[in-house]
Amino acid sequence: MTNDFIGRIRTALEEGGVLKLAKRGFSRVLNLGIRVYNALVVFVTGGKKYSYSSSDSPELLEVKQRSEKRTDISDHLIPLFIESLEVDPDVIVELGVRGGESTFVFERVARLCGSVLISVDVEDCSDVSSYDRWHFVQMDDVEFVKVFDEWCTERQIEPNIDVLFVDTSHLYDHTLQEIRHWFPYLSDGSKAFFHDTNLTNFYLRRDFTIGRGWDNNRGVIRALEDCLDKKFDEKKEFIEFVGGWLIKHDPYCNGFTELVKIRETSKMRRNFSGDN
Repeated sequence: MTNDFIGRIRTALEEGGVLKLAKRGFSRVLNLGIRVYNALVVFVTGGKKYSYSSSDSPELLEVKQRSEKRTDISDHLIPLFIESLEVDPDVIVELGVRGGESTFVFERVARLCGSVLISVDVEDCSDVSSYDRWHFVQMDDVEFVKVFDEWCTERQIEPNIDVLFVDTSHLYDHTLQEIRHWFPYLSDGSKAFFHDTNLTNFYLRRDFTIGRGWDNNRGVIRALEDCLDKKFDEKKEFIEFVGGWLIKHDPYCNGFTELVKIRETSKMRRNFSGDN
């Protein structure tokens, strides 16, 4: 062993870094194990996750290609694209940008529909998109919503959200505030998407590869449960109708939950009230 190596070990011990070193070493071994396992799965299955067709639109083709890169949201990019496109949105609000995976999808939806795309993140993500109707706001989204009306008025944007995407702190209290403050801006027939509704230390993708997450004590799904007064089993796929919302949940890839705001009609009111 070199003197330099011995010196680094001594410094780590002196700074009480023994536990840190052990955790770091365990984490590296764990990550290596995951990479080896995933490589074996890809080798056995052939690796390709999606089929491609000559009839695919350029935008769908791009989203499919983006989805081939395995991330903690890759399983959900195509459903996010298709479900958002069905709304034909005027305004899309994305809460949480990070590496721009969801922004990539929403940019293509926005180009096809001529939508305004508003992305919010506490970090500087201003270089993620070049779409000419994209607005990036570096701010906590719960603080931003307090000035959302004024912000929209200054830019001549109607503060009616057709597609809302939530992928921020994943913490219960913060998610609860997001739902309570942002949902009043949802238009009739809108859709709200929540990522990380099945967040645990490890997650499984549909192609059987795995990744590392963290335990948020069911923060996101628990906030939805409390707001909807309904318990969910986020480990399983489900579709339910709760309080004017059609709810669809995919447990894979950290969980992805879609809420569709149903346009209530007089016939629906009669059916759900039990009146004939």
